[in-house]
Amino acid sequence: MLKCLIALTSLFSVAAAAQPVWTWVDDEGRRHYSDRPAEGATRIEVSAPQTFEGAAPAPASPSSGAQAAQQTVTYTTFEILSPAPQETLSNTGSTMTVELATVPALQPAHRIEVEYDGERLPLSTRSLAITVTDVFRGEHTLGAVIVNAGGAEIARAGPVTFFVQQTSGQAPQPQTVQPARPQTTRPPTAPPPRPQPRPN
Repeated sequence: MLKCLIALTSLFSVAAAAQPVWTWVDDEGRRHYSDRPAEGATRIEVSAPQTFEGAAPAPASPSSGAQAAQQTVTYTTFEILSPAPQETLSNTGSTMTVELATVPALQPAHRIEVEYDGERLPLSTRSLAITVTDVFRGEHTLGAVIVNAGGAEIARAGPVTFFVQQTSGQAPQPQTVQPARPQTTRPPTAPPPRPQPRPN
């Protein structure tokens, strides 16, 4: 089972589905979303999500009226902002951040779950920025769902297909083994003759 690390960051603020959404990165490298353009902002086309009609709620007491309203809310937008469809991520270090957007804002009783390569990851969060680990080189798919307190699916985003490239380090050079030189055996040499004593 893949491991996941949930990175809780600031929630994204997006406009209604009938209005454009703008995004930009400030001087500190943080990404922002707004329904009003800013200097250097890029317009995002946000499509309507798949929605699922839930069963009509049973009569509830006044104290549970707010909770019942959360169970039946319809999200006009539920979108995967990052990774983008067919995007190629390079040198991620096997980690990526999934960025989402919802309209209206995620309800208190609702949570988000992520599907990676067709498998539902073991996490349930209210964050719209989720860090996923063990993302290796190759082609992958990513989807997200909103579920209510009972675990029923309310809205779905994706799936989107993306690619990961990891630049491998320099491969070690093969070692060259020098052939052993044949040993030659020299014939033994005779010791030099001893000097003869001279006659007196």
